[in-house]
Formats: sequence, structure tokens, C-alpha cells
Amino acid sequence: MQQIFSFGLATSKHAMGSGQPLGSPMPEYPDTQESNGINIDAHEKDGEHVHVLDSKTKRASFVDEELNIFNSMTKAVKEVATAMRESKSMDVHPQLYGAIMKRTCFSPEALMVAISHLLDNKAQGVGFVAMGPAHRVLWLRTWLGKHY
Repeated sequence: MQQIFSFGLATSKHAMGSGQPLGSPMPEYPDTQESNGINIDAHEKDGEHVHVLDSKTKRASFVDEELNIFNSMTKAVKEVATAMRESKSMDVHPQLYGAIMKRTCFSPEALMVAISHLLDNKAQGVGFVAMGPAHRVLWLRTWLGKHY
């Protein structure tokens, strides 16, 4: 362990950059050459080069990597949202408007609020049209009492 992690950093073939997959050691490079955010100084310990991480390069590559991932995720979420908007069914039951607006015991404003709700909730709109006249009035009275 001392040989691998001397001075708190991995050395020699065990040193890796932050962007490299685990299990693939860094190749040996000549002195003072830079590779993937790792500078190899001329310092030697027991005949081995000591790898010193260049913190600015490491930070910059890490930030760039995070930024690329964030931008990719943002693009994917926008594509999903667009697909959901485009796939939203605009089917309206042909009898829904008449089934609601024929109710004379409610104000036109209240009926517009109810029809707006039923247009947003297609299943409830279809169910409303399938109801008998007495149940439609009961549904309107109950729903408007709670929400209007």
C-alpha cells in the first residue's frame, strides 16, 4: 500500500486521471509530459516516477464533464416534454358541450368552469356524457360546490 499510495496519491502505473475507467492503469510517460490531467514530475522515489495531479486541469476536466452530462440531460428532458405535449390527445366527446351547457339551473360562468375541468379530464367528460340528466345535475351541483 505504501508503494501505491505514497504521499496520499497513487503513483506509477496505479495513478489515473478522473476521466479514466477503473482497472485501466496509466501508461508510463517520459518526464514532464502531460497526459489526461496528470503531470509526471522529474521526482523519483525508489527508481519510480511520482505522479502529481494537476488540480486545475483535473478540476476543469471534471467541470467540463459535468457540464456535458448536464446539457445532455437537459436536452433529453426537453425532448420528453415535447413528445408528451405532442402526444396529448385533443379528442373531445362530440356531445360534451351540449350535455353541460343545456343545464339552465347553473350560471354560464359555473358551467364554463365545469366544462373546462371535463375537457382537461377526458375520462370524466366521457362519463359525464354517459350519465342520465338527473345524474348530470347531481354531478354538476356536487363538483361546482367543491371547486367553484
